[in-house]
Amino acid sequence: MKAVLIIPIESLRGKLREDGYYFRRYKGQQIVQRCPRKWTDTPARKAARERFIERYGKKKDADQ
Repeated sequence: MKAVLIIPIESLRGKLREDGYYFRRYKGQQIVQRCPRKWTDTPARKAARERFIERYGKKKDADQ
């Protein structure tokens, strides 16, 4: 969401308070965005992570 700030404040960066939003500048415009939420570890995510490790988690050779 684009934000229009009042005259004395030219720009904001970071969190203003703990309401779940943060401010940033992008291409000269002031943007307000929702803070990312930390994901919860569900059984489906855990199973997908374990399948990924089985398929792609190989040790590197010591002589390379």
